[in-house]
Amino acid sequence: MLTYFLFFFYLFFGTIALHFIIRWKFFPFTIYHTASIVLFKVWMGCLYGWLFLHYYGGDDTWNFFNESLVQTHLLLQHPGQFFREFGPSLSLEVTGYHGWEAILFYISHFERWFMIKGLAILNLLSGKNYYIDTLLFEFLVIPGPLLLFKLMARQFPLKMGMNFLLIFFIPSVTFWCSGIRAEALLLLSLAALTYNGQAYALKPGARNITGIALGFLGLLLIRYQFLVVFLPAFVAYIISLKKNTGSPVYFIRIYVAGCLVFFASLFLAAPFQFSSPVREAQRGFFRLYGNTRYPLDSLEPGPVSFLKIFPQATANSLLRPYPWEGKNALQSFSSVDVLFMIAGILFFWLSHRRNTQIGHPVYWLFLFYALSQFLAIGYTVPFPGAIVRYRAIPFLMLVLFLYAGNPLLQEKLRYRFFKLH
Repeated sequence: MLTYFLFFFYLFFGTIALHFIIRWKFFPFTIYHTASIVLFKVWMGCLYGWLFLHYYGGDDTWNFFNESLVQTHLLLQHPGQFFREFGPSLSLEVTGYHGWEAILFYISHFERWFMIKGLAILNLLSGKNYYIDTLLFEFLVIPGPLLLFKLMARQFPLKMGMNFLLIFFIPSVTFWCSGIRAEALLLLSLAALTYNGQAYALKPGARNITGIALGFLGLLLIRYQFLVVFLPAFVAYIISLKKNTGSPVYFIRIYVAGCLVFFASLFLAAPFQFSSPVREAQRGFFRLYGNTRYPLDSLEPGPVSFLKIFPQATANSLLRPYPWEGKNALQSFSSVDVLFMIAGILFFWLSHRRNTQIGHPVYWLFLFYALSQFLAIGYTVPFPGAIVRYRAIPFLMLVLFLYAGNPLLQEKLRYRFFKLH
């Protein structure tokens, strides 16, 4: 009984508190908007945990929680040791690594340590209940999609209703970004970078610099591979804002230059090729076991291998699973994303000529980052379960770009969800 009381107590007062905070921060939300966002996100987070517990052996989300129970005991009995273990010094003393190797080791394991130690603290409020931990976790990471919506609402008020649905209510995106996993933190970091990057480009300030620094730090520590892929698009985004241009010219220049340097390095000796981290990441995934695996050839030094595997990489990350490939509910569910994306391409093709706002730098950021992240996933990951989780955030950004120009969605959803004066 106490568990149910705590869950609904935190849900009710957390929603009320969140509503007052975001109303103060330029959000045209009624309590119904706020409650619908919170309820849907919490439901998806709890569903994530329940599905993986009952059908997939727990997955990392339950491993984090089970290990956090021991850490909660350590926190209560030896708080000094609890926080010292979270720092890099003790872990590096145990492993014996030094220099750059030690830094990479700490970064590559930070996600696991952060989740376990974070859940250990949340256990003090939840009574060591996974689902209450999930509820509290949602309130900590919900600023990610809220920041993204705030940016889009200020820039494109006529698209507010459409962006409200796309950012908060795409089932697959909310599902993968609500579980106690890295994706929720990645979305928070990317949104902080995008929002504060625009604010800094228009009017530099200490607060915006701090937001950018925290976003970079979040990506670096949680999943630095995402930071590497996001950085070129972010640099082009800032330059385009500074130059006040809606043209993708700076994105094209930076990506063309990056591709030329990358492919030029493929003609060098293998240790000097920029593709080495990509090949190593792929080999790391190949060493893992999965029940289902897409065909993906091994990357070799040189340009031929990358060109040869390009069709596999794009098909695996962008187009699969096909509707007839779903072997379980999650795979079948993910195939709907592909159909939604194809419909978005059709909408974009039919309406982009009439759209005057698609040239804003934020949309080019979404497009270039999303496509490059899809490619990075396709070249390295052969497992459909991992692909659909990793691609949730670039999928959201690609969908925001594709549906941005549809006038029917803009007008209908604007008046249905928000009254603008």
